Amino acid sequence: MALLITLVLWLCIIFGAFGLFTPPNATVAVAWLLSALSTSGAIFLILEMNTPLDGLVTVPLSPMREALAVLGQ
Repeated sequence: MALLITLVLWLCIIFGAFGLFTPPNATVAVAWLLSALSTSGAIFLILEMNTPLDGLVTVPLSPMREALAVLGQ
């Protein structure tokens, strides 16, 4: 959890620095939106890979059980 909080704060500082000296216009807003979607998607995938048996992206246990059965023979 500490790593996630640190990562989010770090990304907030980076996005704030991107827009610090730029005049607000549509190009900057679209760039911020795409960057925010990209980084939030990356954080989501990192969190999903942390728990492979839960969440939206799940890994079935049957191939692992079959492999363990073959190794156990």
